[in-house]
Amino acid sequence: MPVNSAGQFEMRRQGSELFLEGALSPPCQRMGAMVAFQCFEDFKRNFDEVISSFADPPLESPLFSEACPSLYEEDNCKNMRESPIHIINVSIKSADTENDDALVTAFAAFAQSKKVLLFEHGIRRITFLVAQRREFPKFFTFRARDGFQEDRIYRNLEPALAFQLELNRMRNFDLTAVPCANHKMHLYLGAARVQEGAEVTDYRFFIRAIIRHSDLITKEASFEYLQNEGERLLLEAMDELEVAFSNNNVRTDCNHIFLNFVPTVIMDPSKIEESVHSMVMRYGSRLWKLRVLQAELKINIRLTPTGTAIPIHLFLTNESGYNLDISLYKEVTDPSTGQIMFQSYEDKQGPLHGMLINHPYVTKDLLQYKRFQAQTLGTTYVYDFPEMFRQALFKLWGPGDSYPKDVLMCTELVLDPQDRLVQMNRLPGDNKVGMVAFRMRMKTPEYPEGRDIIVICNDITYMIGSFGPQEDQLFLRASELARDEGIPRIYISANSGARIGLAEEIRHMFQVAWIDPQDPYKGFKYLYLTPQDYTRISSNNAVHCHHVEEGGESRYVITDIIGTEEGLGVENLRGSGTIAGETSQAYDEIITISMVTCRAIGIGAYLVRLGQRVIQVENSHIILTGAGALNKVLGREVYTSNNQLGGVQIMHNNGVTHSTVPDDFEGVFTILQWLSFMPKNKHSPVPVIPPKDPVEREIEFTPTKAPYDPRWLLAGRPHPTVKGAWQSGFCDHGSFMEVLGSWAQTVVVGRARLGGIPIGVIAVETRTVEVAIPADPANLDSEARLVQQAGQVWFPDSAFKTAQAIRDFNRERLPLMVFANWRGFSGGMKGTDWPTWVQIQHKIISNTVSVLD
Repeated sequence: MPVNSAGQFEMRRQGSELFLEGALSPPCQRMGAMVAFQCFEDFKRNFDEVISSFADPPLESPLFSEACPSLYEEDNCKNMRESPIHIINVSIKSADTENDDALVTAFAAFAQSKKVLLFEHGIRRITFLVAQRREFPKFFTFRARDGFQEDRIYRNLEPALAFQLELNRMRNFDLTAVPCANHKMHLYLGAARVQEGAEVTDYRFFIRAIIRHSDLITKEASFEYLQNEGERLLLEAMDELEVAFSNNNVRTDCNHIFLNFVPTVIMDPSKIEESVHSMVMRYGSRLWKLRVLQAELKINIRLTPTGTAIPIHLFLTNESGYNLDISLYKEVTDPSTGQIMFQSYEDKQGPLHGMLINHPYVTKDLLQYKRFQAQTLGTTYVYDFPEMFRQALFKLWGPGDSYPKDVLMCTELVLDPQDRLVQMNRLPGDNKVGMVAFRMRMKTPEYPEGRDIIVICNDITYMIGSFGPQEDQLFLRASELARDEGIPRIYISANSGARIGLAEEIRHMFQVAWIDPQDPYKGFKYLYLTPQDYTRISSNNAVHCHHVEEGGESRYVITDIIGTEEGLGVENLRGSGTIAGETSQAYDEIITISMVTCRAIGIGAYLVRLGQRVIQVENSHIILTGAGALNKVLGREVYTSNNQLGGVQIMHNNGVTHSTVPDDFEGVFTILQWLSFMPKNKHSPVPVIPPKDPVEREIEFTPTKAPYDPRWLLAGRPHPTVKGAWQSGFCDHGSFMEVLGSWAQTVVVGRARLGGIPIGVIAVETRTVEVAIPADPANLDSEARLVQQAGQVWFPDSAFKTAQAIRDFNRERLPLMVFANWRGFSGGMKGTDWPTWVQIQHKIISNTVSVLD
């Protein structure tokens, strides 16, 4: 309470702060002094008078007999000395300096000089408040548990209100306070507590704020306040996190935002969920960039103006990056223990249901660590893909609750000791190889009873997704299963090619026989082992050597390195050849779709290309050899990144990639869209659904003699003269999906529906198009150039594109519509056009019905 500058003060009992600071002291009545002085020197002169007020009361005092009767015992009196409970708050109106470090030095020196006295009088903490002109006051807290050194976590934080930040829930982390320009925000860098000597791998930021206003008395004011104030604070929190990101060297993950709304609001808690959900969706990409995977709001709510205030906690988690989970809880007291715990507010029970409200935040587990590894590399953790398929199915069904109950059922496929494929449900992350396969049964709008697919994925967290014998075998068996059942096979690629292993047991033993020991650049004669090392390793049959005597010593020259582990050498290449052949056969027999996320290298790139239908995520690349290796071969820095070799701007423009997507979720959604045109197995007809447009309808768009966009003919367009109207095309409205759009643009190909029936369509571009041919970085004389291609003409690339589309549609059993409007094929001098033209003619005659435009 305020007092005058002469040092007068009053005592207050602080019974509530005992629990709120997370203390373990006895449940006794506490005393606290709040004193104010003009300057720090005044306090030092009056310190003896302040501390004298904390003289221990006699044992017969009512304070002891009523509040703490157990303290009559001598041992408990001693415990009072060892567990201090009293506090002192000191307000300093003016200080000689505003520098925090200088102030802390002065306060710490004083506290250390009075430490014995403070302990004797049971002082738990002493806090100095330094007033500043036109700025927030500064707080410096010194605790008995720290030997009256400053508690840096409470710097510039009022201790009596700190419980509202719930700092004790961060007790699994060693915290470091991070300075904030915004004094309303309190930012901490947490390092997970580990066993002594272990490396800390879990760092995260915790940013917390308290919102204090008067209570709101109407629902309208409450809702508007929550939206405006909540959004403003969220933006301020993200601003502080961005600054902290740039100023800290450690890589953080699972960052956490906590906002405590102190005023009581009147509203329905479900409205909070809707408001927060829309807010998070608006800033989702920024929150994901800042690695904010968890957020928490605490709000006191009245359902009616006269109702009882209920503390409500709203938890948001987005650990995988595509599935926002919102859980709503209220605080309830367990009658048996008297402890306060979370209880789910609605029927849906959240993960914290039944847990104490002061439970600590959990440090990163193995699954989250692997998820972070994958996300850092630019992809999704392999065991998150089933849930991603589930969320994509919800999107495919559309808004509402019209989707079936078991929209996705998924089991993992693993190899038994006899290399047979068996179904098994096991915990995510239990895989022992870098390949994971799933059998999924999905209920889609085309097949509400369900359809089966096989999904094969690289696990990039296991030896960076490389292919070894076990990975090849699992891929082979899963692909064979898809062929045996005639169901689609999906391959999600995030790999580093065939595994080139090292025998770690040899690496630290071998010696080098140099041609000239003084000049290593002249090369070496051989590698060898000493007799002692050879004796130690020879029993494992990990290396083959022959004995020589040279330089007056006995040596075992290494001729072969086998290693103790399987999968270090050429057996990986043999397995790569096997699965490449399997993929080629699978493309001929069943539907194969590949999605490249992060990267596809070496055999991974071959598998993608051989499977044909390719979806590539932005910032991923499809390459055979990395840029670094090519630079070494060329002898100079030609390529700056792998994207120059196989990024979307390369592979989409040369016809390898059929479609590009911004992220993994959109890639999975595109897979489901493609599958919606395709039969559930090779023995079934194409899936027919009720048409969105009447079957007997007029096609409103009419081709003109002047060049036009052929997509208008296929899909329609906004009406050129009637505002807000749609001019229909040949296919059902909204059903046309183009593929290979950036390659060979004189031909347009894609899938669509006509009267609800899936079809493949090929149309002719009537306009002149420009083909950008980039300069070859490896050829200094090459230049980027633009080539004009006339409309209605088959060029080598567009002829090949037409043939490729027909092959794909034929294997999908799709009826084919060709809107033939060609003037012919390009004569050219390359000699490649005529054979392709003959091939196209054969395909058209044998597989299609032509529609002449």
